[in-house]
Amino acid sequence: MDEAFVTWIYDFSEAGWVDALMIFFSSWGYKAMIGLFFLLALLKATRKLGLAAIAASLVGLVMSRTIRWIVPRERPFVALEEVTPLIEKEASASFPSEQALFVGILIALLWMIGSSLRWAGVLVGLVILVSRVYLGHHYVSDVLMGAVLGGFLFVTIYKLFSIQQSFPVEKEKSLTS
Repeated sequence: MDEAFVTWIYDFSEAGWVDALMIFFSSWGYKAMIGLFFLLALLKATRKLGLAAIAASLVGLVMSRTIRWIVPRERPFVALEEVTPLIEKEASASFPSEQALFVGILIALLWMIGSSLRWAGVLVGLVILVSRVYLGHHYVSDVLMGAVLGGFLFVTIYKLFSIQQSFPVEKEKSLTS
C-alpha cells in the first residue's frame, strides 16, 4: 500500500512549477522550522515553547537515528525502479522521516498555544510532508510516523517543563537566619 501511495504521488511530478514548489518546501521548510524554534527560545515570552521544541527535536533525532539503525528501510528511489529522486539524496534509511519530525513539532506547538496561525501551520506542514514523498525520498508511513513522533515528543516535553515549574524548589535558608 505504501508503494502505491508513493507511485501515485510521484506520478504528479510532470509539472515544472509543482516540482519547483515541492523542492522549495522540502529544502527550506524544515530549516525555517528549526530557525523558528531557536527564535522562540530566545524570546522571553515564548522561551518554554522554544526550548521544548528544541528538546523534542534533539530527542526525536536520536530516536529516529536509533530506529533507522535497528530497522533500516530503503528509500523509495532505491526500492522502486520507477521512482527517481527529484533532489539527489544518499541511499540512507528512510523510516521515520526526520523532516516530518519537525513538522509534527511545529503543528503540536501551534495547536497547543491556540495560535490563529495553526491552520496555516497545518497546511504548510502537509505540503512539506507531501513534498518528501513527491521527491521520492520517503514513503507515506515514513512521514506520518515522523510527524506523530515529533508531535508526541513536543507535547510530552512541554508538559514535563510545565510540571517541573509547578513544583518550585524551596530556597535554601541562609546561614544568618
